[in-house]
Amino acid sequence: MTTSNQAPTTYGLLFSGNFPLHRTLAGARLADELGFASCWLGEDYFYLGGIATATAVAERTERIAIGLGILTPLPRHPALTVMELGALDLIAEGRVIAGYGAGVRYWMRQMDLDYRGPLSAMREAVEITRELLSGAASNYQGRYFRLHDVRLGFDPLRSSMPIYLGAEGPKALQLSGEVADGSILSVLSSPGYLQFARENIAIGCERGGRDPRAHRLVVYVILAIDADGAAARDSVRAPIAEYLGAGGEPSALSTQAGVPDDLVRAMGRIYREEGRFPVELVDDAVIARVAVAGTPDECAAGVRRLIAAGADEIVFFPFPADSAETVIRRIAADLLPRLHDGKSVSC
Repeated sequence: MTTSNQAPTTYGLLFSGNFPLHRTLAGARLADELGFASCWLGEDYFYLGGIATATAVAERTERIAIGLGILTPLPRHPALTVMELGALDLIAEGRVIAGYGAGVRYWMRQMDLDYRGPLSAMREAVEITRELLSGAASNYQGRYFRLHDVRLGFDPLRSSMPIYLGAEGPKALQLSGEVADGSILSVLSSPGYLQFARENIAIGCERGGRDPRAHRLVVYVILAIDADGAAARDSVRAPIAEYLGAGGEPSALSTQAGVPDDLVRAMGRIYREEGRFPVELVDDAVIARVAVAGTPDECAAGVRRLIAAGADEIVFFPFPADSAETVIRRIAADLLPRLHDGKSVSC
């Protein structure tokens, strides 16, 4: 399979902070052993921290790329993030990919953070990161962040660590094309959304004088694979309800996937007012639009649609969480062979 830039599609795994830590660490080790290209650590609030978890993963793995996807600049000053990124990259021996994003509006409001200009914060974080990693003394003066003669007190392993942006709406996608090396597309991404993302990233690449063919498109995919397709779909209803509920309002993700606006608003109300995930509103039609769940053949078909829409890297978010290692083995033994050559391989 190839993508829009004709490079082979690669495959990774995503572990959110709401996964039990032992499952994440065991899953990352297994992914490294099985030859997955990357392991991405999400930092959803208010679960396990992404940087600390990534450090533990780095110490337990040898080859796999470690993506921080994503870190939000608003609650953590970029200068402090760069300290952590530099230290982590030394521990991981050059395997780290930095990822910044705006974060979920509701979570930022819970911390009383200024969310009026998240794109400005993302741009400033990228610029500060590149400046400090280069070894320069920074006197950066931005809307959100200001530095006064700040320089790292150690030599980073790499002065050009790849930086990706977690982007969703058109302006964020265009910013990513303009300033970043790649984009991280959230869970709930659909083929229609990928095409929408590619178009906006290309606009940003032109603005920033960058080659859109060199811009990596990493796509997070909620995935459950089982011989019992119904059981697989049942295991992803809660995470879909959480992500749609946390967003609370229609977005490019939901509209491009064809999820009804009224349904998204209803999920948001339940999430905020009742403090629970409205799993009863996630039917099989919604699952088919925003996730990949079912039998191995059904999952292979869903992943192929994302690849055809322009994904450079598919990053699987394995469910159910309490069986993550089993799901990872099924992906490697029963899904990836179907994607590579169409042959079925038993688990």
